[in-house]
Amino acid sequence: MVLSPPIVEAGYVWSSRHRFPGFVRSAGRFRLAVIVILLAAAPMALAQQVENAPGGVSSAGDDSVVAAQPAKKNPDGEIAVMGMIPDGDYRLFAATVRCHVWNIAVEYDRRWGHVRKIRLDYVTEIAPVTILSQPAVADFWGNALTSEQELVPGLSVSPFGLRFVFREGKKIRPIFVGKLGVIAFTKRAFSPDATYWNINVQAAAGVQYAVNDRFDVRVEPFQFFHVSNGYLARSNPGMDQIGWRFGFSYHLRKKGW
Repeated sequence: MVLSPPIVEAGYVWSSRHRFPGFVRSAGRFRLAVIVILLAAAPMALAQQVENAPGGVSSAGDDSVVAAQPAKKNPDGEIAVMGMIPDGDYRLFAATVRCHVWNIAVEYDRRWGHVRKIRLDYVTEIAPVTILSQPAVADFWGNALTSEQELVPGLSVSPFGLRFVFREGKKIRPIFVGKLGVIAFTKRAFSPDATYWNINVQAAAGVQYAVNDRFDVRVEPFQFFHVSNGYLARSNPGMDQIGWRFGFSYHLRKKGW
């Protein structure tokens, strides 16, 4: 067996022994599984229940009857403003430590239909305020080389998502949300050899409380937030975060909950 010679790079020797752990390499398979699940769940939305617009008749004179035009409805959806606070970082599919993300996001949820009495919504989100806290100096693997932290602004966009709403029509409704998107920072994230752009996978569970016909309070005590570049660069330490989100939701149509 012929072994490939080590590569001298940036003042240190890179060899086959210096590779990411198996659980880090498995991040690519995890993201692929998430994408497959989302694509498989999309056809279920075709089973949505179609609601007929209300109509009626109105008389003009004594004998003439004119059919009334269907009343226009606002979209059956809601807009939520949510803030995320990190609770800690974990090495589930990533390798970094002391990396956290705070954000303020605007989420749009549009009703698709029902699956076994569970309401299914399409979800899209943009987080114009995204702040990453990471070690000021890190090595190729994302290990901190200093105790100092730095703040890196970013932008997150999640165009693909699903939300499951339980106990529809009740004031307190459990929800489960999954989202897939991209997140970009103004500096290479987690490692000087990583990328500006990264893949973002989110999963959250919580409850939604109806204050009135228009406004809800949303609390998501469990928020899984994964960021990595999918090995688009030589270095892919990635980040796993557990946090919680809270905010308010506005229904575009009354009694939409």
